[in-house]
Parts: sequence; C-alpha cells; structure tokens
Amino acid sequence: MSQASDDFSKIGFARTFFLPALLIFLIPVVSLVFFLYIQNHYDEEARNEILQEIRADASLSAEDKAAAEALYINVPLSRLIMHPDFADIVTSQASFNYATFRWAIRLSLFSIIGGIVVFVLSALCVVASLRSQWVQYVSLSVSWHVLRIFGAAQVLIQGVLLFALSYWVTAFFFNIYVPKLMIIAGILALAAIAAVIKSIFIKLNNETVVEGTVIERDSSPALWQELSSICAKVKTEMPDQVIAGIDDNFFVTEQSLTVGEKKYSGRSLFVSLSLLKQMNGSEADAVLAHEMAHFSGNDTLYSQKISPLLVRYEHYLHGLYEGGVSLPIFYFMNCFRALYEVSLKRLSRSREFRADRIATEVTSPADMAGALLKIIAYSSYRAKVEQDIFNKEEVLENANVSQEIALGFDHYAGSFLSTPDVSLLQTSHPFDTHPSLVDRMQAVGCTLESPDSQVMLSAPGDGQWYRNIEGAEELENAQWQEYEDRFRAYHEESLPYRFLPETDAELAIVVKAFPEVQISGEEGLLTIDHAGIMHHPWESPVPFSEIQSCNMDDKGRLNFILAEGKPNKINLKKFMDSDQQRVIEAVERYYSRYLAAKAYQEHVKQAGTTEVEELADTET
Repeated sequence: MSQASDDFSKIGFARTFFLPALLIFLIPVVSLVFFLYIQNHYDEEARNEILQEIRADASLSAEDKAAAEALYINVPLSRLIMHPDFADIVTSQASFNYATFRWAIRLSLFSIIGGIVVFVLSALCVVASLRSQWVQYVSLSVSWHVLRIFGAAQVLIQGVLLFALSYWVTAFFFNIYVPKLMIIAGILALAAIAAVIKSIFIKLNNETVVEGTVIERDSSPALWQELSSICAKVKTEMPDQVIAGIDDNFFVTEQSLTVGEKKYSGRSLFVSLSLLKQMNGSEADAVLAHEMAHFSGNDTLYSQKISPLLVRYEHYLHGLYEGGVSLPIFYFMNCFRALYEVSLKRLSRSREFRADRIATEVTSPADMAGALLKIIAYSSYRAKVEQDIFNKEEVLENANVSQEIALGFDHYAGSFLSTPDVSLLQTSHPFDTHPSLVDRMQAVGCTLESPDSQVMLSAPGDGQWYRNIEGAEELENAQWQEYEDRFRAYHEESLPYRFLPETDAELAIVVKAFPEVQISGEEGLLTIDHAGIMHHPWESPVPFSEIQSCNMDDKGRLNFILAEGKPNKINLKKFMDSDQQRVIEAVERYYSRYLAAKAYQEHVKQAGTTEVEELADTET
C-alpha cells in the first residue's frame, strides 16, 4: 500500500510540476529548429545561384572554377560572410537577415543550455538542502539568486525570440508579414519583462501581526520564573517577550512581530490563554519545553533567515504567472519551489520530533501526549463551533464562540478519538508544518488506540500556567470580545450573499446590503435591485436568473444574453460620464451577489442530499 502511494505521489508530482517545467524549452527549441531550417534554406538558394554564376563565368579557368565551387559547396554562405573578405558578397538586407538568424540560433542555444545547467544546479541544491538547516538556508539562498537571474534572462530572451518568430514565420512561409501579430508579440514580451522587473524590485511588506498582549516581566513574575526553570532544563536562553492570546496554538519565532501598535524583535513566545486553561501544569510544561527546544536548536534562527527568501520567491512566481508569455518560466521556477517545499517539510518534521523528544525528557511521555491530544482536540472543536455559528442564516446578536466552546468541549473530548481521520490531524502553526498526531504520539511512546489516551484527553486541566499570568481572565475575555465582534460583523457581511430571498426576513437582510439603485440617462431610468434590472427602453424587467452572460462591446454597450437567447442592451453613452462607471459597478456588484447566492444555495442543497444519503447508508 505504501509503495503504491509513493508511486502515485511521484506520478502526481511529475504531472503537476515536472512536465509543465519542461515548457521552458518550448519557445527556444521551436526557434532553434525554425531558424536553422530557414538559414539552411537561404544557404541552399544562395549556393545554387553562386554556383550557376561561377559555371557561367568564361573568364575563370577550370582550376579556378573548381576551387570556387569547392569553397561554396563546403562552406555555407551564412558562415562565409562572417569573414571580412566575403562580407560584401551579399546585399545589406541579406546580411541583416543572416545576422537575425545567427542571433536567434545563439539565443535559442543559450536558453536551452542555460535551462539544462540551471536545472542540474538547482536540483543539486535541493538535494544538498536535505542535509541540515544551515545547508538548506545556503542552498536556498544560492539557488534563489541563480533562479531569479536566470528567470529574468529567460523572459527577455524568449520575448525576443517570440517577436522574431512573429515576423519570420509568416514572412518565410507566406511571403507576408502581419504588423498586428508583431505588435501583439511585442506587447506580450514587454508586459512579461515589466511584470518580472516589478516583482524583483518592489518593496514587500514583511510585517507579521500577532493578536495578543505582551506579558511584561514585572506584571507576571510567576510566569517568567516558571519559564526560566523550563529554559534551564532545555539549556536555552529566555525569550525576549511572551505574547498571550486566544489563538489555538503555541509558537516561537525570531521574526519581527507587531503586537498592537508596537513592533518587537528578538525571541518571541506566543502562548494560548484558552489552551493553558485546559491543561494541567505538567502538560503546559511539556508544551513550553517543546517551544523552548526550538530556540536551543536554532530552528527559529533559520526560519527567520529562510522566510524572507520564500516570500520573495512567491512574489517572483506571481510576477512570472501574471506575465503571460512568461508562464513557461513560471512552471520551471514553480517546480523547484515545490521541491524545496519537500525539503522544508522534511527538516520541519525532524525539528518537531527533536523538540518533542526534548520535551518528553524534561517532563514525561504522558505529559507530552496529553498536551498534544488536548491542543488538537481543542483546535478541532473550536473550528467546528465557529463553522456551526457561521453557517447560521440569521443575524447574530452575539457570536458567543468562547461560551459555546466552554460548554461543549468536555463532551466533545470524550468522543474525539473516534473522529474519522483523527490520526492525520496536525497542530496549527503560523510559520511551520507539523507531523501528524499519530506520528508524534508514536514518537513519544504513546498510541491513540491506548485507553490511556482517552483518559489523558478527558482529564480536566488545573490551569496552573493560566493562573501564573496576572489578570489572565480579563485579558482572555477582552480578546474574545474583540474577536467575536469581528466574527459577527463578517458573518453579517456574508449573509446577503447566501439568500435568494424566500421570506421577509431574508429579503430584509439582502435589501439592507443591496438597496435599489436608480440612475437616470437619456433613454430613461435604469433601476437595479437584488432581483434584476429594469431599463426604460426594455419591455419588461430582466431578472438575474434569466441572464446567462454579460459583456461590453466596442460601442460602449452592456449586452445581456438571456436564457431564451434574446439580447438586451444598456448603452452607456446615453448616461453622463460620471454615471457610466456607476452603472458598470452596480451591475457587476448586484449580479455577482446573485451568482454567489445561487452557488451557495446549490451547495447547501447538495450537502443536504449527501447527508441524507450517508444517513440512509448508515441505517441500512
């Protein structure tokens, strides 16, 4: 089973990343073959003409004719004219054509050979990156700079080749050239080059915002004292700041963070108030020992170094993707980004197992396993509660996420281990990936199937570390209130996009966000509401449900194709200049709302049908 899965994974990688990466050779290979062919064609024609002239020249002796014929037969004209003594035997136009062929062939070869060399070099860097975090950083840094320069060069070269092809393909085969085709090719090439240049030099915002409160040493001495004890056992230095929040994870980082309106640098530890409340003291010891172990292994140091490279890489990929004709280079670069992701995940797993091992040595296997179970169960339940609340199709007076979690978590924990695919769940983290729950449990010497696992999960926490934070309850409540206010506001914003109103309550929600819009024009009044469009020249209103497509023609008219095939038009030129954009934006916004609501209702209907079928299968 494992071997079959690995084979499928290899096939999937080849199809998704490797084969598309080979498209980088498409334009240069086509150019190389084409320009070699037409160069040989021109050489053959010129050779025949010159040989005819030589044979017809009565002034030449038989010996001179034989020597001249041998020269032009054995040396193609494209090579011969590069010698100063023969440069003037062709016209200036022919000389320019041959120079074009010569440079197109050179650029094609450079592109192909460069692609192969960079491919091999980058592959070696990826392989080397598996050795250690330091090698991973160095190899990623080297390959990033090489790939960036190579990618920019390829965009330029392939843009030039594409432009040359746009002229010579039609000129050679059909004896014509198409200016529009050349202009389009030129614009595409320039757009790709501009997109790449922009992605290289644009200033990126690397700010990482963390929601929480920085716990000062003077305000919670008990917390810092306990943390000092943990650091001593793990043999690492203390963090520079501790941030307490309500996210469902713990993490450490050396990246600069923004908390509130203040920036913090150095070593940062984030602790979850909500999770600390669920754990007993020894479980929290295990979690914090795990996090401090990342400091002792320089994990956060290399994450800090690698993260900006990855951000740059992703932005560069976006520029290549947006460049259009640079898509082949995008696929090439994306292949190596995917390979590096394999390397990053492998070393990330090693770091996590190392940190788990150290935490287990500092505390115990049971403490580490219990902490893992509670963190993942809590995170899973929180996601379920938030999804259930968000799915409610009514205006929420209060989100009450924290209250729902507090009331139902104990019951959920009792059945959590029977959840399908529970072994594959991972702890959430803003910077790294983690091994699955079953792998981490086995690594610390515990199993999910053991009765002890359910006992550890169900055991109530004493909240020892929670109590070590002065004013923890007030901090947590304030953060939950702010979070739930945002949650409720976002939920209310989403409601109008769910309904094709069938009740007065649903209609009121939609109309509140999408009131009727009226815009006057030369042809009369245009009215747009949640249900459709009414335009004075039309015989009747057009519901959004009857519109199959909408487009704008070159005469400035919005054309609506209806279900029965009849087109209805809105002539924008009949509106004031200041109102034309209002018409476009209103049509787009209101029609998009209808399409979103239609898709949502179809999804709900499909989900309901699936649930009924699953229930029937279960009963059967």
